[in-house]
Formats: sequence, structure tokens, C-alpha cells
Amino acid sequence: MSNHLAIATVTAALGRIVHAAAEASGVGSVSLDFGRPTVPGDGQTSRKVQVYLYQVSPNAALRNSDLPTRGPDGKLVERPQAALDLHYLLAFYGSQQTLEPERMLGAVARNLHARPLLSRQAIQDAISSHPELNSSNLADAIERVRFTPAAVSIDELSKLWSVFFQTPHALSVVYHANVVLIEAEESGPSALPVLQRGQEDRGVDTAPDVRSPFPALENIHIGIPEDVGVDPLPRSYPSAQLGAYLILRGTNFTGDTVEVEFRHWRFSEPNHPQFLVPKKVTVPPTDRTAAEVRVAIPDDVAAQTEWRAGPYTVSVITGNGGKTHVTNALPLLLAPRITNISPPNPISRDASGNATLTLTASPRVPPTQTATLLIADQEIAAEPRTIDTDPLQFEISNAPVVTDAVVRLRVDGVDSIPFERTGTPPRFQFATNQKVTIT
Repeated sequence: MSNHLAIATVTAALGRIVHAAAEASGVGSVSLDFGRPTVPGDGQTSRKVQVYLYQVSPNAALRNSDLPTRGPDGKLVERPQAALDLHYLLAFYGSQQTLEPERMLGAVARNLHARPLLSRQAIQDAISSHPELNSSNLADAIERVRFTPAAVSIDELSKLWSVFFQTPHALSVVYHANVVLIEAEESGPSALPVLQRGQEDRGVDTAPDVRSPFPALENIHIGIPEDVGVDPLPRSYPSAQLGAYLILRGTNFTGDTVEVEFRHWRFSEPNHPQFLVPKKVTVPPTDRTAAEVRVAIPDDVAAQTEWRAGPYTVSVITGNGGKTHVTNALPLLLAPRITNISPPNPISRDASGNATLTLTASPRVPPTQTATLLIADQEIAAEPRTIDTDPLQFEISNAPVVTDAVVRLRVDGVDSIPFERTGTPPRFQFATNQKVTIT
């Protein structure tokens, strides 16, 4: 999801791509203009590319994906999002005698066809050139924007140019950018975790039939070391934390070496400023069979900075006789752990009815990650920080008066685990140290 600056960011990024391609066409210096096409006047270079966003339309595939966003009582139950397609007119001006418009158009069409997806690096470069877009978070969106040329007839193109009063027609082409997802700032209450699924907490069992000779990963169980050998396995946690014990099940986990690779979806790109090297954990022969691999996520001092809360992908790598095989990747959410909440309970509101909570989390949450606090029906953004070791501080305006309310820390969309597993047979219950009382 992106904020309201997403449209302007796409326009700025497309402008940089088009301008760079036009200048690489060999025509010489080229100027770039945004907005409706205009003829280069006196004092302006005759070579110019014009980038004009002439239409914004709802995306047909995703326009209704977030309905309904409000309950019968009118309260917000899901953060609304707008799925939009952007329509651009690219016009080229230059010497017709030396075919400059055609040369620039050819270079632009070549580059956009070769790299139709708007990369995060291109977005960051566009933001650096436009300080007014510094707050844009389009680079963090999961859905990447794609540029595709539009098949526009002569009749449609003439109607488009007819709205540019007294502007002569120029060589032009239409491109679509889709999809841009813009998320609303307001959010509804987040549902608490499910503690039990169905009668006797049996849930749903599935058994895929994998007949490939290569290794394949089928499912991941998140638990503790004591789960090994227990039949049936206790229910898996919905997300992992540092120190979690994973049981990976699949087929053909055989070889001289077996490794488990963890790759963060956001920080895995080499050009990312906070690039994280994918983590590989070697599995000893005692912790693996052909159908099962057991591995623990580190929870030492180094892990506090080498891991980040958020979505990961997990795959198994087998090596045998100098050849390696990599399984399919399955998603794994690494949740933050709230290690301390201050001040201690009960927390008193000030004269204005406000309260301040300070949290420490594991692993560390860098300032570049989005952190919010979930309490009652409120979601509060963390106060700005400068370094990773700064605690997370939350200013709660009109703080609710609650007793033993469950709190959760949400980092990049992944919530902390406010419950613990206790008893025999094991069951989930909300942890006392994850609750606050505000008076």
C-alpha cells in the first residue's frame, strides 16, 4: 500500500525514465516537461519530451477487493484502499528533418519494453530529485507498478489532442501504469488472534501429492524444541519470533549438506539502503530426515541487528556431489516481541486524558520501519526516532480507560504475539505481560 504521494511519485519516476531514454537516443540535449503538451517557444530548446497524466481510472481487477470496509453500524472494519490505473501521454518534439521525435520515441519504447516494472531504485531516484515527495512510501509497496503501451486508434488520439486548445499535434504515444494502490490514513480495530480452531482445535488437514525427484517444501510448523516427536503436533504459532523452533516438512531433503535460507521481502534487494544479507542456517544430520528439517531462529545479541521483523520467505537448499537444489519458497512472518512496557501498570492519564507508553522490542526496529501500537480500538503510530536503539514511544491522545487490555506492536504489517502456550494438552492464552491497565 502507498500514501497519497504515490501518483506524483509514479509521474516523477516515469519522467526520469523517459528523459534518460530520449537523451540516450543520440539527438543531444533534451528537456523534460510535465503537464499538457505545449509547443517549445522562444528561448526553449526544440528538443523536448512531454509527460502528461491525462486520466486516472479505477483498476478493474482490484477496485472492489477491499469491500466492505465498514460494518452495519457504520464503523470502519478495514482500512480502505483505492486501486487506480494511470494513463500517460508522452509527446516528442524535435527536428523533423533529422527524425529526432522518432528516434526519441524508439529509445523510450525500447527501454519501457525491456524494463516495464517500476523498480524501487527508480522510485528512490525520483524522490531524491523531488524533495516534495520525501514522504512517499511507494518504494515499500508490495504491488509494483507496470508500464504498458496502449493500443489507441487514430480517432481516440485525435479526440485526446482536440482538448489541447490551439496546440498542434506532435508525435506521441500512450502508456498505462497499473496498478497504484493508495491506502487511507484511518484504520479500524484489528481483530484479536484466534485461540482455537474448531472442535478440539483440530483445524484443517491437507496432504499435497508431490512426485518430483527434487526437494519440495510443503509446510512450516512454528513452535518450540519440545514439539519434536510429539504426535500430533501442537498447533503452530501464526508467526515466528527470534528463538522460534521451526519444523519444515516436505520431500527429498537429502544431500551432503542441507541449509535453510531466510530472505526478507523488503530488505533483500541489493540496492536497498538497509540491505540485509539472506540468512542461511546449516542443518546438522541429526536435525533432518528426507521429509523433515528442524531449525531454530537465532536469538542472540547479533540477531537483534541482523534480523528484521516483517515478512520473510523460507526455502531449503540441498547440496549433493557439487550440485545444489533449492526448494520452493514459503512465506514466514517474523513478529516483533514486546520485551518491556513502561510505565508499569496501572498507567495514569494526564490532565488532558492522554497517556504515553514506551516499548522495547526484539529484534530492534529501525526508524525506516513502520511501527504502530494496537490497543482497544486504536492504532497509534510511533513517535519519530533517529537510531535503532531508541525505544518506541507512543503518545495516546484521549487514551481509553481499560483494564488488562491486550497490546500489540505492529511492525511493517506484522503483529507481535500477545499470547503464550500453556498446559497439557497445550492451549493458548493471553500473556499477562502483554496487557496494560490505563486509569
